[in-house]
This record gives sequence, structure tokens and C-alpha cells, in this order.
Amino acid sequence: MSALLQQPQKMQQIDIIKIYEKKRCLIVDDLTEVRALYKRMLRSFGVKELDTAATADQTMELCRNHNYGMIICDYNLDDSRDGQQILEELRHMQMLKYTTLFIIITAETSREMVLGAIENQPDDYITKPISQQLMRTRLDRALLKHEDLFAIKLCMDSKNFSKAIKLCDEKIQSKHRYALDCIRYKAQIYIMMGKPEEAQKIYTAILAKKDYAWAKIGLARALMANEDMDSIEPLLKDILATDHRYIEAHDLLADYYEKTDQPEKAQEATEEATALSPKSITRHRRLAELAEKNGDDATCLKAYEESIRWNYNSCHATPEDYLSLARKTVDVAKVSTPREAVDKTKKALGLLERMQRRFPKRKNKVKSHFIESQLYACQGKEKFAQSLLEQAEEGYDILDPKDTDARLDYACAHIMSGDKQKAYKELHLLSKENKSSANVLKRIDRISEEPISLAGKSCAADLSKKGIGAYQARQYDKSIQIFSDALKMFPNHVGVNLNLVQVIIAKAEVEPKTNDHYLRCKECFSKIGILADDHKQYARHQFLLNQFKDVYKDYENLSSF
Repeated sequence: MSALLQQPQKMQQIDIIKIYEKKRCLIVDDLTEVRALYKRMLRSFGVKELDTAATADQTMELCRNHNYGMIICDYNLDDSRDGQQILEELRHMQMLKYTTLFIIITAETSREMVLGAIENQPDDYITKPISQQLMRTRLDRALLKHEDLFAIKLCMDSKNFSKAIKLCDEKIQSKHRYALDCIRYKAQIYIMMGKPEEAQKIYTAILAKKDYAWAKIGLARALMANEDMDSIEPLLKDILATDHRYIEAHDLLADYYEKTDQPEKAQEATEEATALSPKSITRHRRLAELAEKNGDDATCLKAYEESIRWNYNSCHATPEDYLSLARKTVDVAKVSTPREAVDKTKKALGLLERMQRRFPKRKNKVKSHFIESQLYACQGKEKFAQSLLEQAEEGYDILDPKDTDARLDYACAHIMSGDKQKAYKELHLLSKENKSSANVLKRIDRISEEPISLAGKSCAADLSKKGIGAYQARQYDKSIQIFSDALKMFPNHVGVNLNLVQVIIAKAEVEPKTNDHYLRCKECFSKIGILADDHKQYARHQFLLNQFKDVYKDYENLSSF
């Protein structure tokens, strides 16, 4: 009897050896002796074709040239990227098939860092220290499951979705031991097919039986795709109340807040995600963009700095991170003290120089010069700024006319050089070419002294009307808030900046003055800059500037105004 019971186990072991023999494997570890150890282990398991890599770059190169059945990757590499990032990059570049088994080797402390990701989960984690028996047991288990679902994964790789669903159904109906995995794959396939309503039915049915975090996240994603927004927030918050480490839940929550026009909450959710995943370049970029919308300059700059910090050797690396940081530095330097402006602009100029070395195409140099011109203008070095602007103009024709960022940089550089006619000619042209793009029009309106788009003009007029109404009713705090919100959208709007100054001065005449309001007024005047005496707001600007100097005369020497 005992012999009969042992026979299937022996047969299974033979089958597993045959599976190992069919798999080309890749071992990724920065330590030579560890790679050699894992190599000996895998050879003893039956693996015949086996490659090794010490760095992320070597891994990416090998994956470009070979189709691996299994990748075993250490989490902590002596490299700019870790094992989780390698997994994310391989999937992002579509170099990792569903039919490839990806195993991460991790220490207990680093394991905490990767548990939260659901979308980019490896097939398994093996925790150090590792013995040959532990490696064998975990790989055997992962391989057996992988082979059982291999046909489904093969169909997903070839995008034969209808067959993949049929195979999933067969296993689900037969109550196969991996039926739950098949249900999960089936829902995922429906999302890939653009049928979120079908995925929603599956996730709802699963959650009626058991509370799975992956099903809740899948349901939230399906609801988002169906634009069924009502239950998304409580669903995601419920996941995070159980375990805050689910990064994808934070990402989806940020998506939800953006779609429902709650940018401050979207920023908060993204800050949570970046804290959990500090090496994610794409999350830092998203945080920077949200902070930009919310007028949070400090967070915006920090997020761009982090995206640059982690983008070395990454597939996500682009010169735009450097350019974006430099653009934001210009905005901040404009309203900084001369000393602060020099410090901030020096740092940005150094990064732009590094960008040109790393991305040496001529177009990048031209784009950089437009921003460098503005940075030097912030330092008060007008001649050098003008020289760089002239150099950039000489290469302007090589830039793509559809490169909105470069054209806006062109306009900003000319505004700072004093050539507003050339700047606004470009902005009006860009506005006409992009009249159906709300995003581009908003960006144009942010640069302009007054909105150019019809939507921007209407919005600014509406906010001004509400702000003036609150001011006339002596509801100064409400009026300040309204004009502050307006300046997030139209930071260079002369009229709105002067409106905010006027309200703050009125409040200071009847209530105690505050340093915050004093600084807000200084910032408004800095944004406005010097107005020509034929400007329609010139007389009002001079009147309010004199009032400001009188009301806040005891704060500091205001002779610089």
C-alpha cells in the first residue's frame, strides 16, 4: 500500500525534472558567489540552459535577446534599480511574457517594501536565508502551478483572449485546484479586451463569497473604466484601512480624485504611493504634475528632483524631467529673494548641463537654452540671458512644431526678455492650433497676463466677480481664498494679483496684520513685475504698491519695490 502511495509522488518528481529541462533560466544577483550557488542548485534540479546577470542593464539586454521560461532575481542589487523595478520595467517594455515565471529573492525587511504592489507582483517571493531544499520546494510549487495554467498564459501572450477565457471556464467548471486563479485571470482578460462590465460581474461575485484585496482593486478598476464612480472611494479606502501598503489602491484613489476634480486629495494619495514606492519615477512625475496644479511649488520641485534621482539607466528616463524641474525653478525664483533665486537657479542650471551631457541631441540643447535664458534672467544677468535666447532662436526651426513644451518655453523666454509682442504672437498661434485641447489652453492661460482661451476668460471673470462680491461684503477671508484659487489657474494674471493685494490691504486696515499676507502681497508684485506706463493696470498697480508700502512699512526695507 505504501509503495502505491509513493508512486505518484515519484512520477510527479520526474515530471518536474522534465519541466526544468525545458526552461531557459536567468539568475540575477550582484554577488558572484551567490550567482554560482544558485546556478549549482538549478543545475541539480534539471535546468540545462542557464544565464546569469549581475546588474539591471545586463538583465534587460539578456531579456531582449532570449525568451526565458524562468527568471530568479535578487531584490537588493548593487545597482540603481532593484528587483521590483526590473520586473516593472520588463513589463512596461513588454519584454516579459505571461509564460515567464518571475521569482524574487528577498530579505525580510525588503519584502515589506514589495508586498503592496498587486499589478506588478512576481510569481513568488523566496525569503533569505535560502537552502537548496527551500529553493527546490518553492520552485517546484511555483512551476507546477505555472505549468497547470501555461495554456491560458500562452493565449494571453498571443492575445487570443476568447480561447483564454474558454480555457479559464473549463478549469473553473471542473473545480480545478487553481480555479480561483482562473477566475482572476478571466477578469483580467476582460479588462484587457475593453469589457470592464464583464470583469465587474466577476469581481462582485467573488467578493460576495470572500473579501479579497485583489478583487476589490480589480472591481475599483472596472468601475473606473465604466465611469461608475459612486462606490470607488469607499472600496479603496476599505482596502487601505486593512493594509496601507497596497500601492495600486493609492494609485487608483488618485485616479478617482483626479476624475472627480479633487486635485488636493489626488496629490495626497500620490504622496502616499511615492512614500511606499520611493524609486518609482512615474509616480514622482505624477506627484509633480499634481503639485503644480495645486500651486504646491515645494512638493513639485522635490518630486521632479526625485524623478531625476531614480531615472539613471531606467527605461522611463527622459530629458523632460530635467526640463520640467528647471521650468518650475523659474516660477519659484521669480518670487524668491535675490539670494534664494541665485541658489535655486544655480542648481537648476547644473542639472540642465547634466541633461545635455546625458541626452546630447541638438534639440535638447535648444530646449534647454530657452529655459537657461529665463534662469539667468532671474539672477539679473540680462545680457547672458539674451545671448542664450538668441542661440536658442537659431535652432528653433529644428524643434517639432507639435512640441508644446518647447513653444511655451519660447514664449516664456521672450516675456522675460521684454519682447512680449513676439511671445504673445506665439501663444495666440498655439491657442488657435490647439483650440480643442483643454490642457494646452490651460497651460497657455497660466503663462499669460490675461487668459487667451474663451474658457479661461470666462473662468477668470467668474472668479473675479465672486471675489469682488465677497470683498464688497467685507468677507475678506472668503475673497482672499477665491482670488488665491484663481491664481492657481492664472498665476500671472495682473488683475487677479492686484485684486488679491487690494483685499489683503483692506483686511490689514481692520484686523491684525500677518507675515503670511505680507509675503503673499510681495509674491503678487513679483509675479506682475514692472509694468509699462501705458499698461491698462499701471495706475492701479502704482496706487496699490504705494498703499502696500505704507501699510507694511514696519515689516522691512521695501525699497526694492
